[in-house]
Amino acid sequence: MKTIKTIIILCILGLSFVSFQGNAQGVDCSGNYEAAMRLYNYGMADSALNMLKPCLESKKALKQVSKETSANIFRLAALSSIMTGNPEDAERYVKELLKYQPDYKENIRDDDLQEFRLMLERSTSQPELRIGISGGINIPLLKLRKNYSDPPKTAATFTLEGNTGYQFGLTGEKTLTKNISVEVGAGLSQFLFNYSIKSTADGQYQYDQKITYIEIPVLARYYFVPNSPFQPYIQGGISGKFSLYQREKSNDFGNYWITESSNSDNILATFETDMENIGLVAGGGLSYNLKKLNIRVDFRYAHHFNSSFRSSKFDRIAGYDSFTPEEEFGYTNDINLIGLKNIQISAGVLYNLKYKVF
Repeated sequence: MKTIKTIIILCILGLSFVSFQGNAQGVDCSGNYEAAMRLYNYGMADSALNMLKPCLESKKALKQVSKETSANIFRLAALSSIMTGNPEDAERYVKELLKYQPDYKENIRDDDLQEFRLMLERSTSQPELRIGISGGINIPLLKLRKNYSDPPKTAATFTLEGNTGYQFGLTGEKTLTKNISVEVGAGLSQFLFNYSIKSTADGQYQYDQKITYIEIPVLARYYFVPNSPFQPYIQGGISGKFSLYQREKSNDFGNYWITESSNSDNILATFETDMENIGLVAGGGLSYNLKKLNIRVDFRYAHHFNSSFRSSKFDRIAGYDSFTPEEEFGYTNDINLIGLKNIQISAGVLYNLKYKVF
């Protein structure tokens, strides 16, 4: 029997040597795997590991074969390590297997050893890096802090109301631990709202306002059930906003933008009193993992703090007549100061570039 095994080994090694010589690029991992599989089936786990060793030690060699073949190589290496009494090596090979075939737990083979299956159960495969797109609605949360009119409006009502805008962008997510990841994104965010004035003297007129920002959020995300395809999460971080709409600048009062009334000849100057360039973001959502894609529904609240520095510039202004005639916005009929926060509800699709195993 020993003589027969020796002959078989020599034949397999001879065939592998011929295959190797035919591959001018180096190691032929496909040929080595087939030879190692034959050795393993004959009960020669040690020899199978030796046959796989050039592939196990060379990422360059593995790049020459498909992900399926790479997964098969690490599966066979794990099984052979169990058979030769090396459970630590087997655990390591199981994790490598799951990087190449994350859904292997759902495709266990009949001849997989029980120890091998237990190792699979102890390991969790998650996307390590993914990129994608998202889009949805943008709901502004507005506060009218101060307002002035020329001439002053008596017995008037001033109303600031938000309308639903859009937001879309690109996003990338990096997994740090089993439950925690970091996301960085960049996209366009549109805010729609109107400012209306109703008085007994002038009737009612309004300003339909539309402003657009580039938003760059940086978020930390916590997944509650990382082992499940359905993964609810919470998130928090910071977000920067950079305006794309035309703004003017007053030396005394800061940046503002101009809006013409939609149903009159009046003109409005709007000052934003919140710190628009940086704010806090909090929210949550639900993520669903497919083999190569991640689909999610996301909810966020963006809070930008009121800037006392901006607001205080208007403390000495009692009415429209308190502005000097030299002010750049002196030709306008109305002036308001607003606070702007927002809620975003979006859906996204991300592509899983690579996997990490815990």
